[in-house]
Amino acid sequence: MLTPFKFKDFLHPRPTPSGIDVDCKLKHFAIITYAINAKRFAGLFPSRFQLNSVIINGEQKGLVSVVPFMDVDFTSAVYPFPVFTMGKPTIEFIL
Repeated sequence: MLTPFKFKDFLHPRPTPSGIDVDCKLKHFAIITYAINAKRFAGLFPSRFQLNSVIINGEQKGLVSVVPFMDVDFTSAVYPFPVFTMGKPTIEFIL
C-alpha cells in the first residue's frame, strides 16, 4: 500500500526577500487550455522545441494555455515602492 503524501512534509520556509523580489497576491487566477490545429504553429518555434500535442478525433492538436489573473497589491518586497493593481493575461505554448 502506498503511503499518502502529507502537505506539511513538503513545505519549505519562505526565503527572505532580496534584490528585485516582489510581493503580490493573485486574484481571479485561471488556466484555460485550448487544443488548436497543430499545423497553425508550423515555423513559429525554433526546431529544437517541439509543441506538445494530443490527437482528438484523429487530428493532431497543439496545446495553448491562456492564464488570466489580477496582480493585487504588487510592490517591491525589499524597497519602498508604490503599490499597483493590474490585470495580466499571459499566453503560453505548451512545449
